[in-house]
Amino acid sequence: GWYWIRNSRDNSTLKIYCYLQGHHYCGEGAWMRIGYFYTGRHLAECPPSLERFAYNKRWYCRQSVDGNCSSVYFDSLGNEIKEVCGMIVAYQWNTPDAFHASSGQTIDDPYMDGISITQGFPRQHIWTYAVGAYENTGGHCITCKCPCSSGGNGNTSPPSFVGGDYYCDSGNTKPYAEPVVYPDRLWDSSGVSCVSGSTCCDNPDQPWFRKKLATPSTDNIEVRWCADQTRSDEAIATRNVELYIQTEI
Repeated sequence: GWYWIRNSRDNSTLKIYCYLQGHHYCGEGAWMRIGYFYTGRHLAECPPSLERFAYNKRWYCRQSVDGNCSSVYFDSLGNEIKEVCGMIVAYQWNTPDAFHASSGQTIDDPYMDGISITQGFPRQHIWTYAVGAYENTGGHCITCKCPCSSGGNGNTSPPSFVGGDYYCDSGNTKPYAEPVVYPDRLWDSSGVSCVSGSTCCDNPDQPWFRKKLATPSTDNIEVRWCADQTRSDEAIATRNVELYIQTEI
């Protein structure tokens, strides 16, 4: 429900949605929602740093720059964050290519086509949502597929700072991409990536993630929409974001 939460930075209070008795996906304890948007609501807008666009009479958010990342910051209100939990509902636009361009990239670069969740400066990786160009094994660019997809030989692995803290999916069954929003929802443990030989759908809680921080911190959470090419070529068409932190409320 809704609760008045004190911002320890300036002693102000804000009305914040919280789960005080545990959350179905996030687990036990108190969870405070620090980030939320849903473009399906009437007159809904994207966060200021993202671009709103329409496709087939539905609104989506995507990065507002080409060949880089657009950041949205979610305020911890000065609370010490112990764990982060959340989910993203999004769809593939055209031809994002997962970790294809990750070689030599740092956490500050567009190291994948997808969404990166980090905390603090220097950035500490929390979770990555990546999108591959296609699931079809006959595609012309095998390094553009998800590392977890079928026919894995040659698939580009995520950078070491990502480790296993990522989801990757594709909404495209064809061996080529088109300038469309593919209807198959990403990171939902179903759809075109859930084929024999793929491990992309192994976590049944997708799109929800949960990450315990190595060191609790009051730093805000940064979510970046990234792509190494133009928005017309690759984007993550995002409908819904929910982000929670576990802290002392």
